[in-house]
Amino acid sequence: MDLTFYEFLMRYRDKDSLKPECRLANIAHDDTQFPKQSTDFNEISNHLEYTDDYGPLLVTFDDLWLSYQAMQER
Repeated sequence: MDLTFYEFLMRYRDKDSLKPECRLANIAHDDTQFPKQSTDFNEISNHLEYTDDYGPLLVTFDDLWLSYQAMQER
């Protein structure tokens, strides 16, 4: 299955949820600079690290990245 990380992340979008994965998805959805076509860990990670809104959610990103990789390997 060839999804970008952004497409994978949007599965978690829920504007009313306080779950970290949902918060990450909601912020990414509203982020006009998010690398939506990327499947590259470093590109996405660098973007998150240099964008203030994501700071507390970087661990959540790492966890979701592992899930994304596992899904891509199927």
